[in-house]
Amino acid sequence: MFHHMIQRYRSYGIAKKILIILLCGATIPFLLTDVIITLIAINTVTSQTESLIESNLNLSEKGLEDYFTEYDNIIMDIYTDNRYAANLECLNVWDSRNYYGVKRQLEDSLQNIVYLHPEILGMAFVSKKRDCIMYDSITNSSLNSVCFPGNETDWLNIAESTFSNTETIYSDVINREEEEYSGNVIYLAHRIADINNYGQGTAGSVIICLDERSIRAIYSQDDESTLSFLCNERGNVISSTQEELLGSSINLFGKTDHFEESIKQILNKKHLMNTNYYSIFKQSVLVNKFTIISIRNDMELLKNFQYIFEVIILFTLLILLFSFLIMVRFANSLQNSVGEITEAMDKAYKGDYTVQIVSSRQDEFGKIGRHFNHMVQKIDQSGKMEKEALIKEKNAEIRSLEAQINPHFLYNTLDAINWIAIENEQFQISKMLKDLATILRYSIHKSNSVIPIENEMEYLKKYIYLQQQRFSFSFHCILNIEEDVKGLHMHKLLFQPLVENAIIHGFPGKTGNDMIVISICKINERQLRICVEDNGKGMQPELVEELNTFNYRENSIESSIGVRNVIMRIKYYYGDMGTFHVESGEWGTRITAEILYE
Repeated sequence: MFHHMIQRYRSYGIAKKILIILLCGATIPFLLTDVIITLIAINTVTSQTESLIESNLNLSEKGLEDYFTEYDNIIMDIYTDNRYAANLECLNVWDSRNYYGVKRQLEDSLQNIVYLHPEILGMAFVSKKRDCIMYDSITNSSLNSVCFPGNETDWLNIAESTFSNTETIYSDVINREEEEYSGNVIYLAHRIADINNYGQGTAGSVIICLDERSIRAIYSQDDESTLSFLCNERGNVISSTQEELLGSSINLFGKTDHFEESIKQILNKKHLMNTNYYSIFKQSVLVNKFTIISIRNDMELLKNFQYIFEVIILFTLLILLFSFLIMVRFANSLQNSVGEITEAMDKAYKGDYTVQIVSSRQDEFGKIGRHFNHMVQKIDQSGKMEKEALIKEKNAEIRSLEAQINPHFLYNTLDAINWIAIENEQFQISKMLKDLATILRYSIHKSNSVIPIENEMEYLKKYIYLQQQRFSFSFHCILNIEEDVKGLHMHKLLFQPLVENAIIHGFPGKTGNDMIVISICKINERQLRICVEDNGKGMQPELVEELNTFNYRENSIESSIGVRNVIMRIKYYYGDMGTFHVESGEWGTRITAEILYE
């Protein structure tokens, strides 16, 4: 499909091609810019939102610590006042003389504490005998209590659990549905003992009832895209901005992926935050007594970014529309100018040399038109014979100029370029220029002379190096030259065309590791065997047969010129003592030549 599109593009006129190029050149950078701007904006908004959430979590942590510390201080004041322990001991031993007086004192104390802290729903003292002295701020009564109903014992169990515990106990969230109050409460409980006489053991417990909504108000945010809740150390949700989550259990103690998986399951089960794109943040409170968790809906965040994205898209479309109109007008103008020129050229091609291009343009197209008019006028005047003579004369001048080129000028020019490369620290270019200059000198100077094989090898190494540079080192070359052969003499540049043929026509091969192996060895006291072998794609059987049976006296050179030149030179230099043979298949080509050495 892509090839078909390329072919179709090539069939278009120049104006349409330029229009397509301009549209791509304008559209692609704008789209890339929009994508980059959008990604940067999303990352910036996401990063700033994360920083804001983390900052809010830190503030919420401080607020919750202050909140719970305040009640811990109330409990500590009671715990360190031995009068409470003494009064509860009276209740534990059923001292009838002091029982009602002690009970009255404890009720007054509870009422005073609740009065000073109106956010407390209720407080109670529980003796070891399960006697309960309470005060309820909802009913303003010591008898009728919403916080400590007599028909439910969950709060009594919490109080009794403190008898064997020295720390403050925080309960799970408990729902209370009464006429006077409807909501969820949390209990804080701590044991009471005589701190001066631990031997007497626990005297009782103090328990505080708090409204879950007062806890929620500390960490909740006015952000519909964020869901926050508070877990106790057991992983149970005791407060949440979504009441559906109250009482749920979170895996706080496993690996991170277990923690995130438990949250995902709860969100799916409760049908909250119906998206798989959200971020989770958590913060410990009171040294892991509580954990506040905040979940941000990333899709809601991106919706907030929608306005910016729409503005960017609209702005881009307006620019592209404006650019498109300008480009269409430019392309039409270009098409008209090119059309006038090509139409006139077609008429001139058919022999109408009276055609003229009428144009008032002062740009390059106007210049082309004026030059074309002048050209066809001159052609019309000179005639066909004069035109042919002029062409021959020009060709002769070109050949004369080519013949006047001094090789020393080429060497000096390469040397100047080499020094410029060295001054710019382009040492690889410098080495290639040196090797090229050496090859030119070597190939031009006495091209048919006889030289030591060692010199031929040095030339060949430089040639192969330049070819490797040209083809990005896509092939390797191995030289296997016997040591006693290097001092022998042979005609220069004899088998370089064979190496060139392997590089140009043999690669790439099927092995994925293109290789040329050049071997030179003595086969007797008069002859050398030269072998050039590659692992390329091989030759066609017809071509192999043609080269092996090539008659240099009768056959003309039409293809594989380099190889045929080698065959002809071997025959001219060595006659019947020189042989040439080609072996080739799917996996490579091996060319073997035998020549006389001097």
